[in-house]
Amino acid sequence: MSITPGQTFGLVRECDRYRSIYYAGASGDFNPIHIDPEVGQAVGLGGVILQGLCTLAWATDAFARFLGDPGLVTGVKARFSKPVRPEDTVRLEGTVTEVAGGVVKAAVSARNQSGEEVLKHVQLTGLEQPPRPVPPAPQMTPQLAQAMDLLWRARSDMGAEVPEPSGPGPGRTSLGRIWGPFRYVVGAEKMREYAVAISGGVPSYASTGLPADLHPVLHDEAAGARSPWGSLIAFPTFAVLFSIAPAQAALLDPAMDVDVFRTLHGEQELEFRELLRPGDVLHTTGTLESHSTRGSNTLFVIRTDSVNQRGQLAVRGRFTAFVRG
Repeated sequence: MSITPGQTFGLVRECDRYRSIYYAGASGDFNPIHIDPEVGQAVGLGGVILQGLCTLAWATDAFARFLGDPGLVTGVKARFSKPVRPEDTVRLEGTVTEVAGGVVKAAVSARNQSGEEVLKHVQLTGLEQPPRPVPPAPQMTPQLAQAMDLLWRARSDMGAEVPEPSGPGPGRTSLGRIWGPFRYVVGAEKMREYAVAISGGVPSYASTGLPADLHPVLHDEAAGARSPWGSLIAFPTFAVLFSIAPAQAALLDPAMDVDVFRTLHGEQELEFRELLRPGDVLHTTGTLESHSTRGSNTLFVIRTDSVNQRGQLAVRGRFTAFVRG
């Protein structure tokens, strides 16, 4: 397929009453505002809301389906503007904005059944085709795994002293503060559970079956081996399972002085530099990149870097938190 600027694509997703629970099980995001109606009411959200990262995955999925392969998606950035609630219908409409040098850029609008934007400024990048045949990833030996762990522990131990907060208010600690590294091992079953949960299925798919339109490289080892990627691969935003860990640590860090129940996920950016495969070992660190105030509210940005067992930067992310004053 030849891709040209102006081409459009779309996807419609239903947020059934259990979707936030299914996504929590697949992603590990069990924040009470997503699964407990009483907590959602108590913090002023009017009840349970869907994880913003699930909505972001839907936008990414719309683009991946247009490209024809989830392995071709290389980046996504969006602002979370309005919560998605149980029984909402989200319509995703995308437009190709630029094609140059084999790189495709697109913008996506995401609106609920009332026409309200649930995501803003959605920007996606991808490839027109795989850059070259990719051989199956080598198996990691126990010796290599041990060496990588020792390397990352050494990096953590050698970190510079970070000054204590210089002033009052959430996020008011020194720029450059580091959290991590956090270790995560990618598993094939967890990869499948995540892909199923964002595609309208149930993580316990063994009894309910897979969504009929789920791309084979996300669940079928034989299809993955025949694909240009040479193996099963994870859906791109699967990366949130491990890359979000430093941001979660930052929210709970006393030095940040953050009330987590007044904190919203404002924006998320992810750059996918290496495909994720079963057996990959990721070590993720987070760095406080910026903080600012907007009236009585505070925003802070944590950059996350996830390095795989081969020493390659696999995923870079930016997590923007919005703390209501």
